[in-house]
Amino acid sequence: MRALVVLLGLLVAAPGAARADDPIQYVQRIVAEMVTVSKKPTADRRAFYVGLLTKEVDWTGPAIQALGQRWDRLAEADRARLADWSRDSVLGTDSVMQFIQNLIFQSCAIAGKNAEADGASVRVNCVRFGQDPNFSVRFEVRRQGERIRIVDIGHIGVSLREELSKEILKPSAVSEHGVRVN
Repeated sequence: MRALVVLLGLLVAAPGAARADDPIQYVQRIVAEMVTVSKKPTADRRAFYVGLLTKEVDWTGPAIQALGQRWDRLAEADRARLADWSRDSVLGTDSVMQFIQNLIFQSCAIAGKNAEADGASVRVNCVRFGQDPNFSVRFEVRRQGERIRIVDIGHIGVSLREELSKEILKPSAVSEHGVRVN
């Protein structure tokens, strides 16, 4: 029994674990992990952000926004292809990953929040080291079943979900993800 309690304790404390807690607490945990990983080597920072973006972001949002009601008519395999394309568009862009992995923070704090029944919009301000400018980011999070997931990330007025939704139907993107939408 004691081993079960210890195992449960480790799962609750595991970084990046998506638990059914309060959306604000969820963002606070991610932000605390961002500060902690800042003190680690570049490879560890990159691995953290790849894990965060892979496991914690709901990548269907850009396609749903781009397609509207047409999303409901897509086969599940096509939905998965569009979500994978959105994720891979970010993870596969060297300039984006270089930028993200090189964010090193002294501290981060919630600057504003708007809680809703199933999620929240949370603005975070981070203090960087030396002459690096401070960094602000907005997390949109929603409860999805027993999990809380990130549905959008915003920085300097740019929404990741909106930017990807603009790209998803362009001919070059369609040739990459292979989903033809009428």
